[in-house]
Amino acid sequence: MKNTITNILHRSAVLLAVAILFTATLSITVPAHEIDQTSRVIWPDLIPIPVGFEAEGIELGRDQDFFVGTLSFSGNLTNAGAIYKGNLITGEGQILVAPTGKNLSGLSYDARTDYLYAATGFSGGFSGPRWEQGIKVYTGTSGRLLGEIIFGDELVINDVLVTDTAVYCTDSISTTLYKIPLENDGKVFSSTVEKIEMTGFEMVEGFNANGLVGDFDGKELLIINIGTGVLYLVNTESGAASPVNIQGDEQLFQNGDGLYMDGRTLYIMRNFAQTIAVVELSDDLTQGTFVKNIVSDDFAIPTTIIGFGDYIYAINTHFLELTAEGADPTLVQSEVVKVHK
Repeated sequence: MKNTITNILHRSAVLLAVAILFTATLSITVPAHEIDQTSRVIWPDLIPIPVGFEAEGIELGRDQDFFVGTLSFSGNLTNAGAIYKGNLITGEGQILVAPTGKNLSGLSYDARTDYLYAATGFSGGFSGPRWEQGIKVYTGTSGRLLGEIIFGDELVINDVLVTDTAVYCTDSISTTLYKIPLENDGKVFSSTVEKIEMTGFEMVEGFNANGLVGDFDGKELLIINIGTGVLYLVNTESGAASPVNIQGDEQLFQNGDGLYMDGRTLYIMRNFAQTIAVVELSDDLTQGTFVKNIVSDDFAIPTTIIGFGDYIYAINTHFLELTAEGADPTLVQSEVVKVHK
């Protein structure tokens, strides 16, 4: 980071030292791998996250590492803001960032800089205290907080995507797309936040803009409206948002949450529907064809997804268990679920 945000870093120095110490004391190992008859390591189908961590966002790091963020669906903020770092091969991991008591939602990782961007959305869950929202920037290796960029309040900053030249964030209760410009080497050079108004993006009551993906140049992004199920192609220069013309048995994807794109194959995690819709897109992203749904008996209201090799990895929230009457959220365990593409 440059001098424009070093004042944030200095003010946070003492808190960071405490957080790092706390992280070290909380570090745990979650063994989950198996060995087959030829002594090959088998990548686990289920990777447990520490009990009581109400997981929401998942992101791929370097090699086979992954990150999981935590918020509070239940209203219990004890573990909110923590980030767990694990390995897809071994299933082992540890707490990278200690709980802060403030929710995190979407995550995005930039291997150029080792920066992990975490959206500080969903103030207080669905009730409780509120705070200003924006982006926190951590190092993916040590979990050290590098800085925080505030967008404002009365927002629901949901997903985040780092591209070649900028970091983008969706606000689920407005048509505003937030943009943080980056230097050529991927570093943040200013705490200035640009607002892109998405013209043509139709809103409904409740949550709207959610997951986003795109090519690394960031010129066009795909954004799902979780309420209507419409998939939009957004021009980040003009803000123009146009529905993608989907053909096939399914054309709308209500409850569309996290997105993952591999080439021109798009995977849409539909949380309460507990399915991953697969859509083959045209080269210019303006059209698509629904191919199939991926389902799993292990899904428990998954929200966001990543891809590695022939598999998709989804983070289970166990939302219904967390919000059931009399539930004890400190006893509920989330996990990463592996499904074949």
